[in-house]
Amino acid sequence: MEILKDKIAEELAKLPGFVEAKLDPAAIRPLLGRPPKREMGDAVFACFIPAKNAGIKPNDMAVKLAAGFARGAMVESAAAAGPYLNLKLNRAAAIAATLAMVEMQPNFGDSEDGKGKTLVLDFSSPNIAKPLAVHHLRTTMIGNAIKKIRESQGWRVVGINHLGDWGTGFGKLIAGLKKFKPEIEESARKIADAHLKAHGMYAQKEPSPLGAMKVGELNEVYKRFNEEMKADPALEDAGRKEFAVLEEHIVALDKKGRTTIDGEINFRIWRAARELSLAEFQRFYALLHLKFERWFVEDRDRRVFWEGQGRLKPDEAFRDHAFYVGESFYVGRNDLCGKVIQDAKTSGVAKESEGALVIFTHGEKKPPVMLLKSDGATAYHTRDLASALYRQREFNGTELAYVVGGEQKLHFDQLFKALKMLGHEWADRCSHVDFGLLLFKQQDGTWAKASTRAGRVVILEDLLDEAVNAVREVIKEKNADLAADKDAAEQVARAVGVGAVVFNDLKNGRRNDIKFDWDDILNFSGETGPYMLMQYVRMGSVTEKYRETFKDQSWESGDAAKLTLDAEWGIAQLIADFPAALARASKEYEPSIIAKALIDLAAATSSWWTATRDTRIVNEADAEQSRARVRLVNAIRKVLGRGLTLLGIQLVEKM
Repeated sequence: MEILKDKIAEELAKLPGFVEAKLDPAAIRPLLGRPPKREMGDAVFACFIPAKNAGIKPNDMAVKLAAGFARGAMVESAAAAGPYLNLKLNRAAAIAATLAMVEMQPNFGDSEDGKGKTLVLDFSSPNIAKPLAVHHLRTTMIGNAIKKIRESQGWRVVGINHLGDWGTGFGKLIAGLKKFKPEIEESARKIADAHLKAHGMYAQKEPSPLGAMKVGELNEVYKRFNEEMKADPALEDAGRKEFAVLEEHIVALDKKGRTTIDGEINFRIWRAARELSLAEFQRFYALLHLKFERWFVEDRDRRVFWEGQGRLKPDEAFRDHAFYVGESFYVGRNDLCGKVIQDAKTSGVAKESEGALVIFTHGEKKPPVMLLKSDGATAYHTRDLASALYRQREFNGTELAYVVGGEQKLHFDQLFKALKMLGHEWADRCSHVDFGLLLFKQQDGTWAKASTRAGRVVILEDLLDEAVNAVREVIKEKNADLAADKDAAEQVARAVGVGAVVFNDLKNGRRNDIKFDWDDILNFSGETGPYMLMQYVRMGSVTEKYRETFKDQSWESGDAAKLTLDAEWGIAQLIADFPAALARASKEYEPSIIAKALIDLAAATSSWWTATRDTRIVNEADAEQSRARVRLVNAIRKVLGRGLTLLGIQLVEKM
């Protein structure tokens, strides 16, 4: 409907009643909509505003406009219905116009409405030294879909993966490694000694003091240290001390000040844990076909490489990648955290409380924003404030958005309020894009957060592998020809398995809690990822059959007047609605709007498939009707493919 509004408005503007009311196409278009019930018509014109301008009642305006109606190429009839003018469209003309627009646009539904605007989008954001757990799925895939959807509307989107790579927890990790694996400290000491003997010159590639450790092993050390800390409170002080040494070292590096051997040791252990984590994260993101690069400013060597290769083209880089920017960046580069603290002190916004420096954003009876802890270390609030200031300064964001679970609502309320108190009016353009929980079925039949298998948190990579394995088995059972081609079968298994998990998440409103049920997720019928992909593949097979039957590829010349079924008209309307759904999904940060549009289109297509069982979509006895129907098939396929791609789902040509 949305894409037909211009044609409808132009036609109505020529009618006597609309001319008399001084209603030109620009005034008519925003007053056009879809009636609540299909039997009322195909479009509706609201008469409230023009009636007010004319000084008459809306009902009288509707009667007046209907009286002067004359049938046009697009609008077939008009009837007054209270304050509305119900319009019936010429189906053949409307379908033809819709199909022509789909065929004309490489990416149907895209627009330039966001041209010149920038969204800075924070999503995924795992902690280093911990495996990616299943709860990272929602922020990662919702954020990825929002990035793609906004870009489709002409926005520049700067995607940022805000790594949790700083804080007292890393002091505990370092203390734990020193306590339980002293050989790691000794290795780090040797590397640090070599560095200092080289007059502080960093080697391009130093050995890792962690050796062959895995991220899971680092996490086990951290958990063991925390467990022993319950019986020995002195360990907590040890962890804080190790972190303070690390933070002092980072700040000193930035200011080109003196460092200590202890700082050098802690820095190398921390950096090795970070590099190890990034390598594992990259493997996981590759499963989801996501690309993250290190932010050029953070990694000087990488920036030099990109500039040297002539590849540092920011707009292209922002479109093709999102960027890792760790919390440590805001501590160790230009001391951005230090600037936040100084500004808060100078402005009088910050206060001392129990030895800490805080901002009371919601009164002194509510938890404050922590800038400096009592031991002098920065807090995550400080780093979040610094990151917001840096992003706005670096990218001049029209909007700044954070894709983080709904349980963090208070944190973002405080963050945005603190920014406002510090004098940053652009805080009003910051948004918390919240989402619900991922729930798993428990042994007692209830659904709960953080489901466990034998007491272990579900690792996201394991979950995706399980989905892919399940699809592999379906391929072996249902498609022997595909199974025989191992490479193709593996590609399909990965696309369908991962796509099933992703679609299950994104088909629901992001604020809803999501039930993770394998039987539903991997179902090849219904509102599932596999079914959407199957419909996409099926539409391709119809086109292939048409080619084989008629030795013809000219379906774009198919006559829309041959599409006379109600099901075909319904499909055309859904296709025409897709650009509006895409625009709304962009505005509301809501990928489920796209998923629901695809579900509706797939369901209507299935009904049409049934309705044409006798006459067939490709009918050897009727080439003209076949050509028209295959034209519609290709429009369906294009919309399904575009929508699935925007949701981050890989397309396949076989199932």
